[in-house]
Amino acid sequence: MFPGAEGLAVPVADGTALRVSDRANGAHARPLSAAQKRFNKLLQSVNKLQAQIAEAKGLRDTYHLRYAKTLEPLRARQKVSMCSMARLLDERLGRKGLTPGQKRDMTAILCRLCAQLANNGDKVMKVLHDKHSPKSLDEIQNEEAEGMHAMMKAALKAEFDMDIETDDEALDPMERLQALLQAAKEQAEQEDALQAERQRAAKAHKKPSAAQIKEGQQQADAKTLLRQLYRQLASALHPDRERDPAEHRRKTALMSEANAAYGNEDLMTLLQIQQRIGLLEPDANIERPEENIAAMMTLLKQQVKALEVELYGCHDQLEAAFDLNFARPTKANLEACLAQQAEDLQDELEQMEEDLKMVQSDAGLKHWLRSEK
Repeated sequence: MFPGAEGLAVPVADGTALRVSDRANGAHARPLSAAQKRFNKLLQSVNKLQAQIAEAKGLRDTYHLRYAKTLEPLRARQKVSMCSMARLLDERLGRKGLTPGQKRDMTAILCRLCAQLANNGDKVMKVLHDKHSPKSLDEIQNEEAEGMHAMMKAALKAEFDMDIETDDEALDPMERLQALLQAAKEQAEQEDALQAERQRAAKAHKKPSAAQIKEGQQQADAKTLLRQLYRQLASALHPDRERDPAEHRRKTALMSEANAAYGNEDLMTLLQIQQRIGLLEPDANIERPEENIAAMMTLLKQQVKALEVELYGCHDQLEAAFDLNFARPTKANLEACLAQQAEDLQDELEQMEEDLKMVQSDAGLKHWLRSEK
């Protein structure tokens, strides 16, 4: 029913060439140290995470278009059917021949249909809702916002002892609710900042442990190494010194890539750029001293953590955007979910079209009302 998705793979930098190899010294190869093995494992983790992120972004872009192309026409037909039913019920309520109970049931169904359409931006349906409802949509939404505002204030007071006043009469209920949420967010941020400051002050008065001293030195070594790599690239590239237009463009692009990598503390990309322009020999990493390997591992560990957070965010976005219901965001699951949603919408449309035919006559309308209870 649905063709396969093409072009999901987005190229990502491959750090395989950066791995330390025990074959670097040929016949006189030395076995890798424990640190070099951990370095290789971290490179592998970075590569894997980058590939997974690229795949997730490719799925997002491809299926955003696929979902829109497949589902939007069905949703447009659904809206037309809902509007047709709302107008038909409105017209029938204006004529005689209905019992009070039938009028009540028809009005309730009509108002639900109109509210759903109005909440999606249909102003005509908003007017039709307010024509039949004892309360306008604006009044209903204001009451809901006021109730949520009161509930949120009580919860913040009970759980966090936050006593926030946002009862500005110049604001409507929805604006007061938004003001409350913003004030609660700001107060929580202030309290977090105060707590962090207290922790920093306590830490400043406490003698650092040996582990903390070691960690601080590793961080300093990592920053130093990152600066060294970046300065080497900046000195080698320096686009302003290049007179050839094509080479100037190439070096400008590489320098832009290096700037972004340095800002993100992306060690792998900086090393790859060095390798691409000939600053880094294929076997250079095996000759690095242990302290350099340790500094590089510090940066790679940080990058792994950042990539794990990014991957989680990508998967979370996919699950929310495509209603995956906690299924893993794979191509197969996205395909199955799209097919199921399209099938469900098609079934709803067929039922709505049958309902529209049925309610054309009074006998059919009364039968339909009974079935809707």
